[in-house]
Amino acid sequence: MKIFTTLLIFAVYLNSFSQNSKTEYKNFKLQENKTLIWQKVFEFDASKDSIVKLLKAFKSSNSFINKLDYNNYSFSGTSNYSKISDMNGMPLGVQTEFNCFIKIDVKEQKHRITISDLKFKPITIDFGGIETNNSFSIEDIAVRNNYHEIRKNNTARKVLTNLNNDLLNLLTLKENKNEDW
Repeated sequence: MKIFTTLLIFAVYLNSFSQNSKTEYKNFKLQENKTLIWQKVFEFDASKDSIVKLLKAFKSSNSFINKLDYNNYSFSGTSNYSKISDMNGMPLGVQTEFNCFIKIDVKEQKHRITISDLKFKPITIDFGGIETNNSFSIEDIAVRNNYHEIRKNNTARKVLTNLNNDLLNLLTLKENKNEDW
C-alpha cells in the first residue's frame, strides 16, 4: 500500500509540471480567444546582432520565410505557401498548401518564433452539381467548438504533430558545414 501511495504522489507531482493537455500540444498553444499559435524558443551562444545576422542569411535562403520584414530586432510577415509533408490519414481540408503569419523576436542568446493565423488554401468539393469552396484554418481542425481546449481525437493530434515537425524542419537554423578545404 505504501508503494502505491508513493507512486500516486509521484505521478501527481510529475503531472503538475507537465503541459496543460487541454490548451497545449507539442509547440501549439490555445489562446484565450480560441486561436491557436505555434511558439518555439531557440537558444544560441551569440549576441543579438549575431543572431539577427544569422536569421537574415537564413531568411534569404529559406523560401518559406523570405518575405518577412526586419524592424528593431524583430522579423514579421506572412509566409509563403508550404504543404504538410506526411499526408497519410489527413483530413481533406488540410491536404492543400498553407501559409501563416510569422513573428520572430530576438533577445540576447535566443530567438522566439511565433506562428499565428495558419490557414489552408481553399479546396473545391463537388457533390454532383452542388459545389463548395471552403478554406480551413488550423482552429477548424484542432479546436473544440464549444470548449476552450484542443481536440483530443487522433486526426487533430496527427495534424498538429505533422505540422509541428514540418515547422521545426522549416524554421530551425541549420549550420552550413563547408567541407571544401
